[in-house]
Amino acid sequence: MGNAASCTPSLISNGVYKVLYLDGRLEFYTKQMRASELMIEYPEQFVCDSSYLKVGHRIQGLLADEELERRKFYFLLPMDLLYSVLTHDEMSSFNYKASKALLKHGSFNNLGKIFPVCMFLPSEPKKIEAYSEVMIEPEPVPVPVERYLKQRSWRPALETIDETQSRI
Repeated sequence: MGNAASCTPSLISNGVYKVLYLDGRLEFYTKQMRASELMIEYPEQFVCDSSYLKVGHRIQGLLADEELERRKFYFLLPMDLLYSVLTHDEMSSFNYKASKALLKHGSFNNLGKIFPVCMFLPSEPKKIEAYSEVMIEPEPVPVPVERYLKQRSWRPALETIDETQSRI
């Protein structure tokens, strides 16, 4: 009844647990797994669901008997980060390691190998340095803002208060 892209690899997207180690390794697991299996294999580390990470909140680990869910991304972090408050720098580091590992494994877009005719080119060219691993774009220079503030010191109103006689 219509065109369908049924030749796309469904194993990677449907039934895999992705675990990123602190050293930058990314491993895919296809069998049913509990967090305790990873924690036994790697002592002094805990499993953390990436969807629970929020800047300014505490890092919570999975319980040992909790099963890993398919199509989710997990971090294996050292125990000293357990219940610590996640900073912006730590979150940036996690994002960088995760995106670098996913790019290395080619998990972002495999459709170019399947459908080589269909290509989407960027609308504007971006400067990419050949010897760098990270795409570098020039940052905009902030324009200094001048503010003129005029404050008057507060003075009480010196008005006379009219008193009326009470009629009681």
